[in-house]
Amino acid sequence: MIADESREPEATIDQIAPEQANEGRVGSNILGLLTSFLESSGNVLLVQGSPGAGKTTLAFELLKQVEGPRIGQHSLPPNRLYVSSRISPTRLRKYFPWINEVIDSGSGKAVRVGLTEGTNDFQVSQADSILSKVLNLKHSHQRSLVVIDSWEGALRNTSEEGRRMLESAVLSQPEESKLSVILVSEGSRTNDLDYLVDGVVTLSVGQLEGRRTRTLVVNKLRGLRIQTVQSLFTLDRGRFTLLPETEPVDSISRKVKVAEPIIHSSTAYSTGSSDLDDMLKGGIGKGSSLLLDLDSSVSPLEMRLLLRIICSNFVNQNGGCFIIPAGTISSQNVAVALSRCIGDKALKERVRIAEFNPALPPEEWRLSLEGKVEQDSLSFANCWKQLNAVSSSVVLACDFDKIDQVYGEDLFLASLSEMGASIRDSNALIIGTTSRPTRLRQEFLRVADYHLKMQDAGGVLVIYGVKPFTNIYGVKFSFQRGFPMLNLSEIV
Repeated sequence: MIADESREPEATIDQIAPEQANEGRVGSNILGLLTSFLESSGNVLLVQGSPGAGKTTLAFELLKQVEGPRIGQHSLPPNRLYVSSRISPTRLRKYFPWINEVIDSGSGKAVRVGLTEGTNDFQVSQADSILSKVLNLKHSHQRSLVVIDSWEGALRNTSEEGRRMLESAVLSQPEESKLSVILVSEGSRTNDLDYLVDGVVTLSVGQLEGRRTRTLVVNKLRGLRIQTVQSLFTLDRGRFTLLPETEPVDSISRKVKVAEPIIHSSTAYSTGSSDLDDMLKGGIGKGSSLLLDLDSSVSPLEMRLLLRIICSNFVNQNGGCFIIPAGTISSQNVAVALSRCIGDKALKERVRIAEFNPALPPEEWRLSLEGKVEQDSLSFANCWKQLNAVSSSVVLACDFDKIDQVYGEDLFLASLSEMGASIRDSNALIIGTTSRPTRLRQEFLRVADYHLKMQDAGGVLVIYGVKPFTNIYGVKFSFQRGFPMLNLSEIV
């Protein structure tokens, strides 16, 4: 992996054993696109960005994913070589602990070895050695991928003749070579290198309300159609992982087996997602309130999926649930979706869903309301007593925009404090959702124990905590077990 002055045998990365494997390569995925680009012989990819943006980690990920030519049903491993002008083997092991196998570049045999301790950094005075490596791989006529990290470091202190020879070896005669190259740029001037290479990727670090974001932008990939030009990513656990693109699709089309709940603790309620519980440091405290701010870019389905996960986790632990859905969602729609996760019996016994349309027929789970504060407050209070009588714990999921639409802010604000106090006294959980800056939102935010924001960031659904303060997490809903599940990827 690292060439040094001791002239030890060179090595290339063969296999990377991550703590969690990726779910296969997808053609529309940017990493899959970059991998396909590098598997086309002779291409040169420039990876540029500011220090700490994740360039080296991306280079390792591409080394891992690229495959050699296929013979029948088998794929031959390509030659893979990483040459660094700035990272020692000791530091590589520290920063990338998942590297546990290398391949000997001479024999091509996989051997389980550790990185050599005490090896010096690759010195720029060895630029001729880089040149010989590139030329040997080009003349081998075998599928090969070499990473030069960094290009500026390889050329630093090199004579003008040596620079021209190295540039010629990397950039010329690509059609006659089976070698692909990744050039990592430290961000300084590269002599218009971006015009000479076949592909350019830019990594950047930004901020969203004081929280770090990481963005990959594909500037060009010669010969390939680019559908998605940018995405957020994370470097969690030393791996380069793109956050999943937003896919607001509810794939539950039939009744499924009831989900196994995540058990509440003695002091906190589980959200039904281990990842979200971890983000909130163990769940949501009992007797607490949570405000969920939804950006206008968040689809109603995504909000409904999150609430369905939280509510079903309550009901499947003999808890109760009262829902005031958003204005665009009928009580019937909410009931059908929730029943798939909790069953019809639990829906009738421990769930109540508010409905303001008097034309709909009565149901055991449906609470018909008139749209008048005084009468509806009494109906709500009676319903709440019934749920507490049959349920060990109760969650109230309330859409504030709907309440504002039906009752108006001034009329409802007067009863909010009294209702909130009684709900807290019963050790229940209150979840308020909103997408507009109403007075009702402001009053609830003043007393809320938790405040989360959810929004679409460049095609990626993200969530983060304002209270408590958290990093940004990419959101992915999945249905592998037949019911919705929430997985989060922290941007680090």
